[in-house]
Order: sequence, then structure tokens, then C-alpha cells
Amino acid sequence: MTPSGTGTSAATRERLLAAAATVVRREGARGLTLDAVAGEAGVSKGGLLYHFPSKRELVRGLVADWMDRFEAGVDADAGPEGTGGWTRAYLRGSDITRLAPDERDLEFSLLSVLIDAPEELDFVRERYTAWQARMNRDGIDPVDATLVRLAADGLWFADLLGLAPLQGRTRAELLKRLEALATSD
Repeated sequence: MTPSGTGTSAATRERLLAAAATVVRREGARGLTLDAVAGEAGVSKGGLLYHFPSKRELVRGLVADWMDRFEAGVDADAGPEGTGGWTRAYLRGSDITRLAPDERDLEFSLLSVLIDAPEELDFVRERYTAWQARMNRDGIDPVDATLVRLAADGLWFADLLGLAPLQGRTRAELLKRLEALATSD
């Protein structure tokens, strides 16, 4: 039995991460406290601290979970290695318009958590470096792969922050062009 008294340790950790995501969605980065997460998850603060010994570890877990879920989706959609599939799947995975409103809220909130905890950007940078390396080995020109990644990231930020997000025919044509750019020769 885990310190929280129910389920497995992994299930409790998942429940704590879901509670942290709920708190961040509802209250923003500043509302993310250990007490708020423990209360949302229905565990004692000690039970939370067993899994996440500090707020920094909780933030790291939350950001890692977000990035893991994104990467798992890209991996599942990628197809055979060396065909540009990972790069195309990254492009599709970065399309925030496919997300439900509460998922968009979570992504926005997690971005604000990163602004509030800049030390976690090193972790994010490591993941992006690994993703770029995968694109460089993806069977297409590394410059084309990089252009697709940067455009996908730019579309994500524009959509997330409402910075003149592309819609309609322009968006469709841009995505079509980027998909073609990420196709192996």
C-alpha cells in the first residue's frame, strides 16, 4: 500500500499529476502549491511529498508528463523510421487546434509554470535537443526538418497565445506545404 493509502505507487503518482494539472488549469502557476495539490488529490501533504519531495520536483513531474504524452503521441503517429514520419507527426502533434479547450488551458498554464520556474527550462531544452536529433536522422534534409519544427512551434505559440493564429485556407495550405517539406526524397 502507498503512503496515500490507496492503489499502487504509480497510480498515486498519476493521480497527483492529474490533481496538479487541475490546480494549474484552475488557479494558474501561482496557485500551484503543495497544499492545493494534496487537497485536490485527496491525499495528505506527506503522501504528496513521498512522491514529489518538493514543489520543484512536482513541477518537473508535471512538465515531464506533458512532454512525455506529446512525444508518445508523435511516436504513435510517426510510422517507419527514416521516412520523415517523425517530423510530420511532430507537425501534426503541435497543432493545438486539435485539442479540447481544457487541454489548451493546460498547455497555456504549463507554459506559465515554466515562466514561473525558469530552472525547469533546462529540462525542456534537453527534450527539444533530443527531438531535433531525431528529426536530423529522419531521412529528410536536416534543414527542412528544422524548418518544419520551427514552423510547428511557431504555429503552436500563435494558437496558444492568440498571436494572429492562422485559420482557414491559409492554415491548410501552410500545413500541406510543411507536410510536403517533411517527406523523404
